[in-house]
Amino acid sequence: MRFTAASLTAIAVGLLASGCYATDPLVADADPDATITIGSQGFAESDILAYVYGLVLADQDYEVRYQLGIGAREIFIPALQDGSIDLIADYSGNLLRAADPDTTASTPEDVNAALPEAVAALDLATLAPAPAEDADALVVSAEFAEAHDLVSIADLAPIADTITIGSNTEYETRHYGRPGLARVYGVQGWKFLAIDDFGGPATLDALLTDRIQVADIFTTNPALQRDDLVVLDDPERLIAAQNIVPLLNDRLRAGELGEVLDPVSAQLTTAELTSLNAIAAGPDKPSPEQVAREWLVRKGLLER
Repeated sequence: MRFTAASLTAIAVGLLASGCYATDPLVADADPDATITIGSQGFAESDILAYVYGLVLADQDYEVRYQLGIGAREIFIPALQDGSIDLIADYSGNLLRAADPDTTASTPEDVNAALPEAVAALDLATLAPAPAEDADALVVSAEFAEAHDLVSIADLAPIADTITIGSNTEYETRHYGRPGLARVYGVQGWKFLAIDDFGGPATLDALLTDRIQVADIFTTNPALQRDDLVVLDDPERLIAAQNIVPLLNDRLRAGELGEVLDPVSAQLTTAELTSLNAIAAGPDKPSPEQVAREWLVRKGLLER
């Protein structure tokens, strides 16, 4: 989800040529109609979601395989289309923009309404989205917010030429990066520092040591509360809603799987997802499978 176009192309070619996606090799003689292969994008939250859905399917007697760490949408959409994987948890707003680059939908209602038809054009389908949302957010330290009276992204405009924003390399050219900040909020002239760790420890360290003043950090990152960070409001919805949504290829029966997985998604809230990320990042470092299983048991969705 966060790689450059050139690296994505190279990775995709290599993966598709080899037929191998990360942790578990595909079994050449497996019956494709009897097995559901679930992918993940290669970061902790995506791995946890793969097991959240996969463990419930396995409990309903589906044969489930996992292909973790596939990478970005430019890789996993072709993998869905060619049947290398069957299902992956995605993020509604970014998925919609990938399927329909001209979309103007940004609210959860508009994004979710437009998504089924847009992905159908890719020969894919979605199940019901979860209430849980994990979106990019522009984040500052509490001290910086207080010093400059920052509440929303618009408040960055008067000080834009004095700040450095840190994010993954491609942030500058994303629709919600430099182009969108200028067009929607008049935030122009800022410096950029590429930190390719998905809003992780290096980004946080740069923010807390004032090497950057604004960071692009995902909203379910437990560091937001732990380090008393301030998420700047986005009243104009520059960053579209990003609800968790299972995306699957068209050879699976969406209705059948929806009966199994929609109740799981219904219990997955933003607070729950943030908690799962915090548990995964905790001192015990439990595996994504363990984190997912314990949540499912706790919610009464799976017997231990």
